[in-house]
Amino acid sequence: MTAIDKYVRLEAIGWWFEAGRQEGREVIVSFGDETLQITSLKDVPLAHWSLLATKRISTRGETVIYSADPDAQEILEIEDPDMVRAISAITSQLSAPARPPSKRRWIWRGLGIGVVLALLGQSPPLIYSTANTLTPPSRLGELSERLRDRIREDQGEECLGWQGRRALSAFSNALLPEPASTLMVFNDLSTPMQALPDGSVILSRSAVEDSSLEQLVALVTLGWAETMEQIPQADIIKALGPVGALRYIISGRFPANLPEIAPLGDRGESYIRARDYLVEIGISPAALQRLAKENGIGLPLPPAALSAFEFEAYDTLKNICAE
Repeated sequence: MTAIDKYVRLEAIGWWFEAGRQEGREVIVSFGDETLQITSLKDVPLAHWSLLATKRISTRGETVIYSADPDAQEILEIEDPDMVRAISAITSQLSAPARPPSKRRWIWRGLGIGVVLALLGQSPPLIYSTANTLTPPSRLGELSERLRDRIREDQGEECLGWQGRRALSAFSNALLPEPASTLMVFNDLSTPMQALPDGSVILSRSAVEDSSLEQLVALVTLGWAETMEQIPQADIIKALGPVGALRYIISGRFPANLPEIAPLGDRGESYIRARDYLVEIGISPAALQRLAKENGIGLPLPPAALSAFEFEAYDTLKNICAE
């Protein structure tokens, strides 16, 4: 259900500032089903804000500044007066205090709760999908930092050899598309690779030290593909269960005790995306095919033979955890 029907087709130009970034991005803001949709000028989806969570936090002349993040790390600036009035009208209706319900309303409310409980048991995918859509980039960054902190506590510290870290950054920039994912290496990660919701990829020390360059390319590309498919945040939301996901939709906050991310497993769509990317840049996906086979996934190779990835500083990268 759209929040207010007369605003369904309303669009305006705004400036969107992602969490942690000083420079804004010119975007198109439009109304969706109970959300503000933020897309690039080339119509690429960037974010969805819950109208219930959207708040006016400041003004600058005729420009109104909004945020759907309690910490106001991600903001949206809008100058268009029609859009400003529309957001004000919708958010005031959504947050307006309700009158005490009559006895008849209590009956209907009870029926509504019954319907919700019935849907809860039959439509978890819809709940998970809604929760995933309503998660802003700033929340993904916060969630990823919490996961990294937990990894540090439970599975050892990050490897911080400065020459190795510089080689790792160069490796990411050479292999992955712009903006390249942040790669990190941890001493005792329980899996070879873990992708995080903010787009970063963590590698285990053993994966870096014991893998060939071809194998590491496959692992890193797969991690990148998982972040592009939004698998890390989808796994966490699903692990909350339907009730937990609904609680997150309402509160906008993940619980203090985060569920575990599922280990690397059946991720057919991620393997396909990683393979297609390697083929696109002219790199052989043979090692990726072998990794897919180890996880019970059939991944056909392209008919043409492709070259192997080359990286001169690989030996330096492998020593990132050296004392």
